[in-house]
Amino acid sequence: MNVAIGAVAATVPGDRQALRVLPFNSPWRSIPGIDRVSRSRIYAKGAVVFHEGHAARGIYILSSGRAKVSIASADGKKLIIRIARGGEVLGLYAGLTGRPFEATAEMVEGGRVDFISRPDLLDLLAHQQAFSMNLVEMFSRQFSDLVDHTRMLLLSESALEKLARLILRWDREFGERTSEGIRVRMVLTQEEIAQIIGASRETVTRLLSALKRDQLIRVKRDSLWIRDYDALAALAQTPETFRRS
Repeated sequence: MNVAIGAVAATVPGDRQALRVLPFNSPWRSIPGIDRVSRSRIYAKGAVVFHEGHAARGIYILSSGRAKVSIASADGKKLIIRIARGGEVLGLYAGLTGRPFEATAEMVEGGRVDFISRPDLLDLLAHQQAFSMNLVEMFSRQFSDLVDHTRMLLLSESALEKLARLILRWDREFGERTSEGIRVRMVLTQEEIAQIIGASRETVTRLLSALKRDQLIRVKRDSLWIRDYDALAALAQTPETFRRS
């Protein structure tokens, strides 16, 4: 099924102000004047928020849904570098500097995205000292995520180790405890998982089947359950400090 690239403006009569309010988990919410300068849009699953190499006119705050951030080579090979969640910022570096976007952001779940133009962003920075600290924290968190992803790609010895590390990262970020084990809702295809760990889709299919056969995980529809956390952590060679508390 083809998904139209783009976004649909939020135009619900009488509900425009409610749509403009940023989510409770966004550090931007407490900044005076943020709702006045932000513009909200609803993006469907598969819609591209911005393309790598295109000029940046501002930043995008993911208010709901999730988005994959990816980079591509000249021959079209794609690498997904992170999955952004509600409350996170997309295109922060490019939006601040005015340089082209260094990656592509595409929705893997439908959701609302708030846009703030670069002039409005710089004006907020000039008048809000606390806002500057929020930006430093965001940059630090995104850099930490990039280092974690680079460690997985370059220092893991096998595709199995990379996949196990990825599942454990999802546990930390999205996991919820259930009677059947730790549940992670799947929003990516096997092709997209392959683009995260730098493997082929066939390899991901084979490894997921092996993990299910060995009863380390269970997969049903759009959910994955971690059934044996310790065994998965052993495959991932995960240090104790990185384990779920």
